[in-house]
Amino acid sequence: MNYLSGNKFLYGEIVMVNLMIIITGPSAAGKTILSKNLANKFNLPLINKDEIKEMLFNHLGVKDEEWAVRLGVTSFELSYLFAEKLCETGKAFIIEGNFEDKFAAKIFSILKDTYNYKTLQLYCHAPDEILYKRYIERDTSGDRHPGHIIKINGLEEFKKRVTSKNFCLTIDDCITIDIDTTNFEDIILEEIYEKILENINL
Repeated sequence: MNYLSGNKFLYGEIVMVNLMIIITGPSAAGKTILSKNLANKFNLPLINKDEIKEMLFNHLGVKDEEWAVRLGVTSFELSYLFAEKLCETGKAFIIEGNFEDKFAAKIFSILKDTYNYKTLQLYCHAPDEILYKRYIERDTSGDRHPGHIIKINGLEEFKKRVTSKNFCLTIDDCITIDIDTTNFEDIILEEIYEKILENINL
């Protein structure tokens, strides 16, 4: 059973307060599905970077790749802003996106230190070939927001533009849970939930 008491999220006998759960990894690694499952399981607020980006597209329009990149940067900045606003309350929350270490680690570290937050990182990953296949299937499914779709010509370009980046964040005193999403059917959500609960009050 979980419920809200003041600024504390309670899950059974576990108190979730001053806790930031960061879900990161490359495109098509299953971050969004995982983040929504966790938010529902623990009844926590969720900041989803792509949802913010899609709202920007809906209000400002879908144009070319340069425009998509600009809105992408803005969606990251808004994600960090919303995270800080939640940190000011002391409430636990989840934030999800393809956060690059060279940009995001410093920002999350500042939030952690400024607001005395504990950080728990869920790093999702899979082999390049698997991610590329999912990426193409997602873009051609008809379900993907058109603003996200950027043409990539082949696996090598995908590696250069996507998976060559480091999405595992270097944050002091941050607990990292490694999640291999090569086969979604092999992922047992209950085990992930248990790992999170085990690490919250360490």
